[in-house]
This record gives sequence, structure tokens and C-alpha cells, in this order.
Amino acid sequence: MSTLDIIATLRKALKLSDSAQLSVHPSGAVNHVYRLQNVALHYEGTERKLQFHSDSEKAFRHRQTGQVVEGEQNQGRDPKQSCCVGDFAVKWLGDDRFSGIDRTYQFALQKKLCRLGLAPQPIWLSDDETIWVEQWQSDTTNPSLTPQRLAQTLASVHQLSIKAHPLKLAARWQHYIDIAKLNTDSTLYQKARRLRPKVLQSEQAENDSVLCHNDLAVNHILIRRDNTLTVIDWEYAAMGNRYFDLASCALINKLDSMTSTELVKRYADIMRINQQIALAEFNLHKEIVSVTNDLWFAALKANDALI
Repeated sequence: MSTLDIIATLRKALKLSDSAQLSVHPSGAVNHVYRLQNVALHYEGTERKLQFHSDSEKAFRHRQTGQVVEGEQNQGRDPKQSCCVGDFAVKWLGDDRFSGIDRTYQFALQKKLCRLGLAPQPIWLSDDETIWVEQWQSDTTNPSLTPQRLAQTLASVHQLSIKAHPLKLAARWQHYIDIAKLNTDSTLYQKARRLRPKVLQSEQAENDSVLCHNDLAVNHILIRRDNTLTVIDWEYAAMGNRYFDLASCALINKLDSMTSTELVKRYADIMRINQQIALAEFNLHKEIVSVTNDLWFAALKANDALI
């Protein structure tokens, strides 16, 4: 979808002002990210706060709670004011035909994380789950890439009381294998087959099951002016093994062996875990993460061939 098509869709869905501008922002290998600026978002009612729900999210919330989801009241809003200027991140997700992510569920999960101050406010998700809008994180900076900062951020996420759907890594591996149509004789398929029992064992480790980000690159960590933390790109967040998240963080940030060890030790100290146990679990999960990464890229390659 072109930039013009995206902004036309948003103009209709969010009732944008004529001054709305959409600019390209650096993004990853699959999704495209844009910044939507100088817009006036009109409300359905004169006392609605900046909150939109797609029909699919309303249905999800209704299934979960039995309650009808409507716009939420904003007691501090001037009832005469029908719009406000905003700054938003827009993600085009339409090229992702392989990840298997349930965007409606992730949208609802991010709203919970936002209420705890750890994620941007999600604003709107199209019914076909191809366009995602969330609050832009202005006045923030990326921290330096240090083991201490990464360990603190992972610990902050892992200590959250929020419950989410499980990662189900073994099933996700099979999904990637099916999308990539891997030959059963291939080296990658054989690696995955050999490691599968360890993956299943990892998923059953209840004491290490926590909310994981699973994509914690340092550029996904933002520091506000008041030195508080926010984290972006939660699309792979799920309940999973803490050491899978640690090993993923080390791989994504391309940490060397010494820096990875320091990351694990600092994390263990924060979480009051024996360092040697943490290092042993981390080393086991490094191989699991490596195969996960290779399977993901194999599926991505197959996805790109279809676009």
C-alpha cells in the first residue's frame, strides 16, 4: 500500500485534518513505519478521550469480558473541544503473511502495558489488521547499549504482573517450517528436530515463565525526559521462558560472549537468581534462539517471494 493510500485510509477512519502529514520512518525487515504529524483527531462524541477501538478489538474484548466496549470517558476534557492535535506512529503490516501474530490480541495487550507506563498508547487497528496506529514517543532518547541497561529493562518487563498468551515456541517453529517449506533433509530442519525436546522442556519451566518482550533491541528502549522507561515494538510479546528472552536480547543486539555473560550476571543479581544457574540456562537457550532466528528468516524469505 502506498503512502497516499495509507493516509487516505487514516483520514477516513480517524477523521484527520487537512494538515495531516505522513513521513517515512526507519523500520525493520517486514513492517513499514511512518510518523503521522499535525493532525486533528475528531471524536465520536464531545467528551471522548483519544481512544479508538476497531470492530475486531471490540469483539475480542466482548468475548473476554462479556462487556460491550465503547469509547472511554475523559473527565478532564473540555466538552466544547471536538478535536486535538497529535503525533502518532503508523505501522503498515500488510506485507507480513508469515509471522502468525494475532494483532488484535497484541493491541489489547499493549493497552494493558500502556496503562502501566511501559508501552505507547495504541490508538487504532484496522479491521484487516494491516494498519496499526499508536502514540508517537516524543522527547525520548535511546540509551547506550550496556549490559546494565538491557538487564534492567528485561527485569522490568519480567516482573510485570500482566498475563499474556504463551509463546508456544514449538508450535511457532512448526509454523515457520511450514511457511518456508523446509526440506526434511535440510540442516536447519534437522537442528530444529534435535532441539525440539529442549524447547518443550523450556516451555514447561513454570518458575521461569514470565512476560517476555522477545525482540528487545536497544532501539526499542526509550528514555523519557524524567528518566522513566518506555519500550516499543511489543508484537512478539508473550508468556515465555525468561532465558529465551535474555538470549534473544543478546542475539538481537549482537553482544559478544563477554558482554552477554555480563548481561546475564547483572540480570541474575536484579532478579536474585544464582548466577551460575542463570548462565547455564542462558547457554542452553542461545542455541534455541539461534534456530528460532534462522527459521524466522527462512519464513521471511518465503514470504517475500509471495509479495
